[in-house]
Formats: sequence, structure tokens, C-alpha cells
Amino acid sequence: MLNKSQSISARLSPEDYAYLMSIDRNGAVTQSEKVRELIAMARESVGMQSFSRAYISSSEAVLPIKARYAEGNHRSLLVEALMDLLAEGAAAVQSCAEEEFITPLLEERSLPAIEAFLEKILLVMVQKNPRTAHPDSSERIKKQLDSLLNK
Repeated sequence: MLNKSQSISARLSPEDYAYLMSIDRNGAVTQSEKVRELIAMARESVGMQSFSRAYISSSEAVLPIKARYAEGNHRSLLVEALMDLLAEGAAAVQSCAEEEFITPLLEERSLPAIEAFLEKILLVMVQKNPRTAHPDSSERIKKQLDSLLNK
């Protein structure tokens, strides 16, 4: 591991050099400062602080399970809601992991996934014959929601 700064040399096309020199971030003026800013930009775009990167990563983890589910004959709003919530929820958690004020940001980033989950659960509750693998699953959801709403 390097313990001091290293000097690098690179040959750039005129277009790449123009792009490098166009970087106007954190007061970068010199070529070295602009390269450091370019590296910082790249880290931000692929690090877990990036929601889109975290979403891709978490979606990839769920993808084999979604593929097996899609190959099957049964469809379930509950299973689809769960898989979507897992992928999007994990992305929200990963993208907020290093934030100082994690709670408000995590709530903000997870809210769309929670809303989509609730919409599917509501469909299970209001439809006469909701798309579930087991009829007793929808009845259980209906009873639980009814119980919670009528307390």
C-alpha cells in the first residue's frame, strides 16, 4: 500500500483532455486537482452512497430469485411486493449507511418502496380473488388489516 502521493502520467485524446479541463468542481484549477476531482466524482457514482448504484447492487442480489419466480406457474402480489421491497429497501439502507443524519434520509429514500408495498397489500385486501399463491394468505392479510383499522 502506498503511504505517499504518487505521480502519474497519461496520454489523453483532445476530447478527453477538454473534458478533464472542463471539470469545475471544488475550485479545481490544475490538471492534478481536476484528476483528483474526477476520481472523487467516480467514487461517488459507484459507491454505496449512490442510491442508483446501491439499487443495482441490491436488485442483482434478488434477481436469481425473481427469475425462478417468473418461471413458475403461480403469481402472488405478496411475493412481488416482498421482492420489490427487499431490493429497494436494501438500496435505501446501503445508500444511507455512511450518512451522519441517517434517519431522515433513510425515511425519504425508502418511502417510495414502502408506498408501492402498501399499494400491493391494499390490492390483496380489496380484491375479491387477489393474486396469491394460497387463498388463506389473502384472508389472513384481510383479517389483520381489518383488525388494525378497526381498533
